[in-house]
Amino acid sequence: MKSKLRVGIDAHMVGGRETGNETYVRGLVEGFKALDDTFDLVVFNVGSPWTSPQHRIRFHRLLTGNPYVRLGIELPLRSLGERLDVIHMTYAAPAWSAAPIVLTVHDICYATNPEWFSARDLRVLSNIVPRSIRKATHVITDSQDARRQIIEQYQVPESKISAIRIGPGPGSESITVDAAEKELAALGIDPKRSYLLTVGNLQPRKNLIRLFEALTELIRRGRDLDLVVVGPRRYKAEEIVKAAGPVAERIRFTGYVTDRQLAALYRCSAAMVLPSLYEGFGLPVLEAMAHGVPVACSNAGALPEVSGDAAVLFDPRSVPSMVDAIDRIVCDPDLKRELSLAGVARTKQFTWKQAAEQTLEVYERSVGTIRL
Repeated sequence: MKSKLRVGIDAHMVGGRETGNETYVRGLVEGFKALDDTFDLVVFNVGSPWTSPQHRIRFHRLLTGNPYVRLGIELPLRSLGERLDVIHMTYAAPAWSAAPIVLTVHDICYATNPEWFSARDLRVLSNIVPRSIRKATHVITDSQDARRQIIEQYQVPESKISAIRIGPGPGSESITVDAAEKELAALGIDPKRSYLLTVGNLQPRKNLIRLFEALTELIRRGRDLDLVVVGPRRYKAEEIVKAAGPVAERIRFTGYVTDRQLAALYRCSAAMVLPSLYEGFGLPVLEAMAHGVPVACSNAGALPEVSGDAAVLFDPRSVPSMVDAIDRIVCDPDLKRELSLAGVARTKQFTWKQAAEQTLEVYERSVGTIRL
């Protein structure tokens, strides 16, 4: 009889610039490192390990990142050959598995708001995710709001899905002001200029066009502000960039940045603004708060759940609401100080160790149950 739970986790996305998905798996593995020695974790990755293995956490390299091979052949065979008790996937379940499947689904925006997705992505997600949810023994998501949506959309029994809070991403790592300013200068950003920061893929859901309109109004009011937009270009990105229009000279699109560059951008920003029309969690909120940066964010999705009382919320579909929220932060030093302190305290409620503990409990409950 095996003395330890043996778990496999699909980490193919690490190194692939998949932003939130990559941050999730990396953070979870780090959280598992902090737990007691009651399990063995096999991490299936495509490239080299991104962190040092431990006696109970080993990295097994996948032969290919091709999803058809990975999901159709390799991971099913690995589940058998490694004698796994549980296999943990993100969004997509393998074609078959010798072990019960735990599936993480961060959100189902493709189902609730298909207009935010390309035809190809919509087709893929609409086919794969519902099927994977049915195959999974248990589903994990990041927030109560996302959990509610999944239950309502797919009639998932409440006992089958857990909302497990995650921790801040690597952009939350500490960095001095001097070091941060050097990173900004290397990016071609003047660290002496006051700027707002927004972080996320360039796509319709991130609501950047309204943020550009808000910036235009703030400048009209006499606020000497720039805007730095961090994130790779996705669906309809060119339309978004073009919409910068009259304030284009005040906006810097960095594309994808390293973890250290992201930490530097947070550290030196006047405020972080997240205007998304929906977020299943909202990692940038926690990352900014970890640096003591005041946050103005949308009141949509899980953002109120994550930010608590440590951010100024606004209606993402109202430019005046967005402008007023940002202006309050920019013009009120006392409010900035209050938000900074509250944000740092808020981040302490979200840790990867806690996420790993609760995820391990899901694994333990899932052992011995397989859905075909």
